[in-house]
Amino acid sequence: MLLFAAGRSDALKSFLVTDGVGQDAAFWRLAQALSALYAPGSEEKRWVDGVHGRRKGLGF
Repeated sequence: MLLFAAGRSDALKSFLVTDGVGQDAAFWRLAQALSALYAPGSEEKRWVDGVHGRRKGLGF
């Protein structure tokens, strides 16, 4: 979320793809749970939804 918020898309991609975090189903379950917990319209929800939205584009 913090990498997404800071606009560090290359670092986010590296974290998810190169470091392999995106291969872990628990990571995506956590992202979904956080999205459900954050208030609609909050920055945090936008960030976590942004990371989750990158999932398909990165091949996960």
